Amino acid sequence: MLIGLLAPENKRVLMLLSLSSLCLLVFNSVTMSAWVFKRFKDQQLRCIALLGSGAFMLCIAGDVVNFNLPQHYYRYSTLIKHDYLVDSILFFAPGYSLLFIACVLAFNLKRRVSLIKSALFFVVVLVLSSASFSSMYLEGAGDTILAMTGVYSLVITAVGLMGLVLVVAYGGINAPKSIVWVSLGLFLAALADAIIGAFWIYGNQGQGFYPQVRYINWFVYISSQSLVIHLAKVVAVIPNRNNA
Repeated sequence: MLIGLLAPENKRVLMLLSLSSLCLLVFNSVTMSAWVFKRFKDQQLRCIALLGSGAFMLCIAGDVVNFNLPQHYYRYSTLIKHDYLVDSILFFAPGYSLLFIACVLAFNLKRRVSLIKSALFFVVVLVLSSASFSSMYLEGAGDTILAMTGVYSLVITAVGLMGLVLVVAYGGINAPKSIVWVSLGLFLAALADAIIGAFWIYGNQGQGFYPQVRYINWFVYISSQSLVIHLAKVVAVIPNRNNA
């Protein structure tokens, strides 16, 4: 039954399921932001809630682009077929940047952000993103695609690494399970985009392993968003805070 659902002729059914899941997540995101605003006066918490919701809305716009409704291919390069995915970076990059800022504020609720540790963090991000991008690089992909995916790899790597940073800030192995789940969501967000880059954009010599990778990516991506939208509520209810 599942195999039949994933068949190409059921594209409309899959689109409906995708849009339905996004609508449910929008409702949850807005509801949790409203809950934070109603229960807490702490401006930093409210800012985290707004940033989180704003990030999710931008990512939804990126999702719509990734649906490729106009059926555009090979617009930036004769090598990369699914280059419409690069257009979605215009939404995902600022969206995940907002999420990263929200995570920094959540970190700051527990510990001060030191200059030395911040510099070390960005060095690690640069090394990891460079290694990841180098493993996917295809000569002839085109300057636009290479530049946009290269810059975006920095953004999404920073988001994924913030998952580990938050766990450490909130107690390491003793961190609340809620923080661990949100941090897992941040890691899954990076994993979802790594799957897109390695197997959908640059995979199969630019042809992509499509549509199989689409289903795998969507499952990982939706799982990540289902977790990260709880960030503001999670940090708000952690004990030993004076937010009220």
